[in-house]
Amino acid sequence: MSKYPIQIASKLSGVGVHTLRAWEKRYSAVVPSRNDSGRRLYSDDDIEKLKLLSDLCSLGNNIGAIANKNISELKEILKKLGKQDFDESPKVNEVKGQDIQDALKNLILALEFYKLDVISHEIKKIMITMNPKDFALKILMPLLQEVGIRVERGTFSIAQEHALSSILKFHIGHLIYKSYQTRRKKNALVLLTTPENEMHEFGIMMASLLCCHHGVNFYYLGPNLPPEALGDAASSLEADAVILGTTVVTAMNTDLNDYLERTLRHIGKKTSLWVGGNGDFDIDSFLRSKRFRYLPTINQLDRILADLI
Repeated sequence: MSKYPIQIASKLSGVGVHTLRAWEKRYSAVVPSRNDSGRRLYSDDDIEKLKLLSDLCSLGNNIGAIANKNISELKEILKKLGKQDFDESPKVNEVKGQDIQDALKNLILALEFYKLDVISHEIKKIMITMNPKDFALKILMPLLQEVGIRVERGTFSIAQEHALSSILKFHIGHLIYKSYQTRRKKNALVLLTTPENEMHEFGIMMASLLCCHHGVNFYYLGPNLPPEALGDAASSLEADAVILGTTVVTAMNTDLNDYLERTLRHIGKKTSLWVGGNGDFDIDSFLRSKRFRYLPTINQLDRILADLI
């Protein structure tokens, strides 16, 4: 069974570090083991319980009332509240091109008038009727591009863009964390994150949806991960590859060449580094490494994930 330091346990469970420590200290929600230096180490069961507690608290439950319940009891409470497991999702049907265009138009129109409840409902409905790959490539990517264009033109505000982002992250995040409960068809394990100081995460969210679609084992670690923490995760999880999402913003906040060099050192020789997006770095120098792969488009990543075994 894998063991994770608190920063990685926080990323995997979706529970903030400060909240995790409070739940542990006040309620003994989880009782991590300790290594020789006294550092907390969390198990897979701890991670699963933290996810369940987070879901229940988001539905209005008081942490003090549920912290000491076991995983089976927490799942039963969720079931009574009408939350279905990821494995029980309705069968996905093929969605036609016109339906996709109509869905995009409806989302843009709802955002124009700040109908955030309508957006949330439409996103949830779309995610039920489409497979994760089609949702990523046919809905999420064109939707974000269109909203970005409208923000640049001044016809949409930053507030509208942020509101949409928040709703999308909620629904995609829920699907990602629930997907950890499913058995995967492929043995390869990949981790997904962005460089330190890079907060744009929709690229790695789309990559996570592709992992869901192709049955690839993965852990979504969220954005803004230092090389040292990423190395800890890669070692603890025995990852085959790390998918790193970059944007032009990365170079403004971080020396990407230095970050990639440090990351290659910390993740170990058995883990490959796959870098996607349009971040600015010396591609040619890194391509000399057999452990490095450059993925400028999401479609290239899609093909690679499809071929993994």
